[in-house]
Amino acid sequence: MNRRLLLAMGAVALLGGCADSGKAAWRAAPVTSGSPGASPSATAQPSPSPSPSPWTVPTPARPTPGVCPTVPGLVQRPGGPQHYLPCSGTNIALTIDDGPDPGWTPKILAVLARYHIPATFCMIGRQAAAHPNLVAAVAGAGHHIANHTFTHPLEIARLTPPQVREEVERASEAIATASGGRRPSLFRSPGGAWSPTVLAACADAGMRPLDWSVDPRDWSTPGTQHIVDVILTKTRPGSIILEHDGNGNRQQTVDALSIALPRLIDAGYHFVQP
Repeated sequence: MNRRLLLAMGAVALLGGCADSGKAAWRAAPVTSGSPGASPSATAQPSPSPSPSPWTVPTPARPTPGVCPTVPGLVQRPGGPQHYLPCSGTNIALTIDDGPDPGWTPKILAVLARYHIPATFCMIGRQAAAHPNLVAAVAGAGHHIANHTFTHPLEIARLTPPQVREEVERASEAIATASGGRRPSLFRSPGGAWSPTVLAACADAGMRPLDWSVDPRDWSTPGTQHIVDVILTKTRPGSIILEHDGNGNRQQTVDALSIALPRLIDAGYHFVQP
């Protein structure tokens, strides 16, 4: 009996040691690149661009040709900025603010070229003066360039008339110089801050005031999912969408446009310039 008991106890100890060795070996196993469960010899492949969305992407509302739900009075009130395109069935517009930026403008240009989408870049004058090659690239790709003031003063509505005129005129000069003489015909006020003084300076410079109707607030980096959701759920025929290529890290914007733009096209929308 004592011999059998000793043999049983030894077997239990041996099995316990094997189990502990197995756990130790699992913990010490090197982590290989690629997806979990891949063989150590598997080569990691780059993720497609854009990568599959980890959330359910909303389906945009399909436009009805010849029917534009935009309230006519909101397109552009007398003397005010343009918030929508005139009713034209399936047309929408994309605007890109606060560039040009050497890191993000080329990436957004690449997305637009991939889907053959014309856009309007609202450029800050000092950025245009600092990166004339980007201004030329935007213009050369067929996009419109709008005046977005020279220094982007968010308090522009409180500036004096001479100060506002200087902001507008310097920006137009910088953009014209960088683009080979193309002077902007559109003006967007920083932060959508409009005042009689700002509107008067815009009119005196021979430009139309341009606002927007779909704002995902991508400048605040709210997440790619939020930007995509707002674009796809809020866009309707006549919408003017606001995005940014300057003043911060715009990777979320690049990723969101890569997801949202082809879905809007598939839904039947047609991109135009205001």
